[in-house]
Amino acid sequence: MPDLTGPLAGEPRKRRPDVPVARRVGSWLVWWVLLMSFWVMIDDSIATDELLAGAGAAALAALFAELVTYQAATRFRMRMGWLVRALSLPGQVVRDTVIVYGALWWRLVHGEQPPSAFLELASRFGDDTPAGVTRRTLLIGGTSVAPNTFALGIDPERDVMVVHRLVAEREETTW
Repeated sequence: MPDLTGPLAGEPRKRRPDVPVARRVGSWLVWWVLLMSFWVMIDDSIATDELLAGAGAAALAALFAELVTYQAATRFRMRMGWLVRALSLPGQVVRDTVIVYGALWWRLVHGEQPPSAFLELASRFGDDTPAGVTRRTLLIGGTSVAPNTFALGIDPERDVMVVHRLVAEREETTW
C-alpha cells in the first residue's frame, strides 16, 4: 500500500487558530480583485450599475472563498514572481494572434503552409512539493495561453519544456 500523507478521510485537519485577521483580510482582498477582474472581462461593460453589481458579487464570492479555505485549513500562497511573469501574457497573446492570423492570410492568398516546429525551451522541472507542482502547472498553462505555442510538458531529466509552435520562425524548424 502506498505511503499516504495528510489526514485520513473523516479526520479534521488541524487548523491554526492564530491566523492573523490582517492575513485573512488580505486574502479576501486578493480574491476580490481577482474575481472583480473576471467580472469586468466577462461582463464587458464599465457602466456604473454593472460595476456595482460585479463588486457585490465579487465581494460575496471572495468571502465564501476565504471562508472555505479557512474551514478546510488550506492556504494558497501566490508568489509575487509568478504574478510578474503573468503580466507579459496579454502582450504574448496579441503578438501570437497577429502571427497566426498573418499565417492564415498567407495560406489563403499564396496557398503555402507556414512552417511549424517542436521546440525545446530551457525550463527547470523543480521538485515534487505542492509549490513545485503548482509552478509547473502554471508554467505549462501560461505558455499555452498564446495561440501560437502549445506546451506539451517538461522533461525532468533534461530540464526542458517541449512546445509546439504553429507558425515557427525559419531557424526554429530544424527539430
